Amino acid sequence: MSIEKKGTSPILAMCYDFDKTLTPDDMQAQGFIQSVGFDVDEFWAEANQMAVENNMDGNLAYMYKMLVESEGQLIVKKENLMDYGAKVQLYPGVATWFKRICQYGLDHGVKIEHYIISSGLKEMIEGTQMAKEGDFKRIYASAFYYNKKLSESKYEAMGPYWKADEMT
Repeated sequence: MSIEKKGTSPILAMCYDFDKTLTPDDMQAQGFIQSVGFDVDEFWAEANQMAVENNMDGNLAYMYKMLVESEGQLIVKKENLMDYGAKVQLYPGVATWFKRICQYGLDHGVKIEHYIISSGLKEMIEGTQMAKEGDFKRIYASAFYYNKKLSESKYEAMGPYWKADEMT
C-alpha cells in the first residue's frame, strides 16, 4: 500500500492479485479450459511443461496453449474472454468489498484506489462486474494482441518467442 496526498485528502493505493486472492481458482479454470475440452489439471500441466521445455515464460505458455486449444472450437476475442470473466466466482464479500472500503476511507478522510496486478488475463478481469462498475483504478495483467478487423487474437508462435502478425 502507498499513501499519496493530493489536495486535502491523502490517497491510499491498494493492490490485489486476482486468481486465488479474490477468487478461489484460476480464472481460466472457471469455464474457458473446459470449453476447449480440457481437464483443468491436464491443461496446466501441459502449459507448464511447454514453458519448461522451451524456456518460456509461464504466462506466455498458458496464453499460447489457450490459442492453440481453442482453434476450431471458439474464437478468442476480447468480448468472449470478458464473457468468461463475468462468470468468475469470487470469494464471499469480494464483489462489494471495493465500494465498501472506499466509503470507509471517505468516512475517515482518505481516498482509496484499487489496483489489480495479476498474471491472469486482463480481458477476463475486465469482464467482472467490479471492473465494469469502475471499482479498479487500473488493471495490470496479461493481455492478448487483437487485430482491428476481426478483434481476434493474432499470434504466430516462433518457438519459445512470439511475433505479432502484421495488423490487417
